[in-house]
Amino acid sequence: MDTKIGIISGFLGAGKTTLIQKLLKETLSNKKVVLIENEFGEVGIDGKILKQTGVRIREINSGCICCTLAGDFSNALQEVIHKYNPDQILIEPSGVGKLSDILPPCLEKAEINFCITVVNALKYKMYAKNFSEFFFDQIQNANTIFLSRTQKAESNQLQNVAKSIRQHNPNAVILTTPWEQISANRMMEIAENGIPLLIDKEELHKHHHADDIFEVWSMETPNLFSLDLLESALQSLPKYGNILRAKGLVPLRNGNWCQFDYVPDEKNIQKAEPDFTGRICVIGESLDMPGLSALFQV
Repeated sequence: MDTKIGIISGFLGAGKTTLIQKLLKETLSNKKVVLIENEFGEVGIDGKILKQTGVRIREINSGCICCTLAGDFSNALQEVIHKYNPDQILIEPSGVGKLSDILPPCLEKAEINFCITVVNALKYKMYAKNFSEFFFDQIQNANTIFLSRTQKAESNQLQNVAKSIRQHNPNAVILTTPWEQISANRMMEIAENGIPLLIDKEELHKHHHADDIFEVWSMETPNLFSLDLLESALQSLPKYGNILRAKGLVPLRNGNWCQFDYVPDEKNIQKAEPDFTGRICVIGESLDMPGLSALFQV
């Protein structure tokens, strides 16, 4: 098996080490993994914690990632691949390193199968204001953003953070679900493969003529919903256009998650497993887009 590289970046104190521990324990335990850490300073503390997992660690303590690319970091990558031939290399750059600096040498050595940036939802505004050059570089160059501390954040705060991230990286998947509610396997699936459409492309044409023109309204949201709101929204959908299909997977205020499905004259709401964030999708004709946003309060 060819070695793959996974990068887990994030500003200082974002929760990178916690995420790595979760992945190593729950989903990477059956693979040959090497962790490369880059600490800013003389002593690597996180490396000592992670050595408890049995993973071989090559710490780089001579400076932040962006200062060591020309020598030690690139050589360390080459050495690890040659010496250990691992299935997976995990790279945890320094919290004050630039992701745009670390990606090129990684791409030269092996395939990158995921690139995660961890963002502390509670400190987003402060870091964005005071450390924007490093902070947004990490956000802009990741294909997946994992928000941490979301269990302590209000829904409107998460909504604002997600909206700001979208302005800097419109294509990344943003995980807003508290980490204890979602499995490491699902996290890896999200990071490696992206997320399949909530409604498959084939479903757009399943019951309709090819000449029909359909509209799609979709929304990602960390908002917490009530069953009463969802029941009422599904009941009212026909007022917002010729609705052919609607589907959603959202968190509830009681701590559970639910999935709902709607076709004309038929609706269903059932319990579901937590996912990376809430999602709602509506397909139809002449859709009232602002009205649907108001209907679902997103």
